[in-house]
Amino acid sequence: MKPLTDEQKEIFSLMLPVYGASVTQKAYCKILNISLATAYRMREQGIGASYKKLDSNSKNGTVVYPLQEIVRYLTESNIKTA
Repeated sequence: MKPLTDEQKEIFSLMLPVYGASVTQKAYCKILNISLATAYRMREQGIGASYKKLDSNSKNGTVVYPLQEIVRYLTESNIKTA
């Protein structure tokens, strides 16, 4: 995994005190302004921020998102305009 850019580090440092290092699905949805159903569809389609399942042996394990992955997704998915 490549290191965060200076811009990403700054965003991460601003968000860390608010959300912590690992973010619940509910907080992830709030940050991206999406529904839980949309977050589920994004995971199924392999898009969005990388996530972890805390109980990987269970199909319904708790999903958390590392804050740095959310920052990376938010900054790298932007479309640059001329």
